[in-house]
Amino acid sequence: MLAPASASIPSIDASATPAQLRRFFYAAYCDTPTPLRWLSAIRPYVCPYDKLLQFVRDGADVLDVGCGAGSLLAVLAATKKIRRGVGCDVMAPPLESARAAAQRLGAQDMLTFEHIRSVAHAPEGPFDIVAMVDVLHHVPPPDRRDVFAAAVHRVRPGGIFLYKDMTARPGGRRLAHNIDDYVFTREWVEQVPEGAVEAWARDHQLALVHDEFIPRLIYGHELRVFQRLEH
Repeated sequence: MLAPASASIPSIDASATPAQLRRFFYAAYCDTPTPLRWLSAIRPYVCPYDKLLQFVRDGADVLDVGCGAGSLLAVLAATKKIRRGVGCDVMAPPLESARAAAQRLGAQDMLTFEHIRSVAHAPEGPFDIVAMVDVLHHVPPPDRRDVFAAAVHRVRPGGIFLYKDMTARPGGRRLAHNIDDYVFTREWVEQVPEGAVEAWARDHQLALVHDEFIPRLIYGHELRVFQRLEH
């Protein structure tokens, strides 16, 4: 159950627009450093939260791998779509912002956040849904297959692996992501080919149930939704 959220945080539902999510994040992350607060607030114009929410069934247990400041779990908690959410990340500072936002939302009993050394040390679960959003392109290419395997290992039979990352398709949208990442991380990333992700999924008995290219502003996103086969 959600405890009463701060009255200053606007309520949202699963159909929230980017403008509504901007106001929600700006209020929920009021205790975070100003740059992170603004980045969280403008991210809904870039990241397709609306698409991600479509594949989260009500009452699910969710693991968000590489959760950062916990924005996806914050939305899932505020829209009352999940029973429990666990976020984990190798970077500790954003997790403090995630915990503070959960407290302001009255979701501190629903959401927990863990600092991990690697994805191999993520909570075992298994979970109804494991999400990996804008994470894999930051992983060195030789390690990506193992990181992917560690994440999908935590999906229960019949559960969903929710994968979203920047597009690897040549063109301006790909370049826009590269420039954006370089400005904020000083890292010129190498995108993850969608075909490789789909092949790794097949190796782990995951069926592709939805694939979509999503343009947003000058950016492009690749959404892949996989379901673990029942044994």
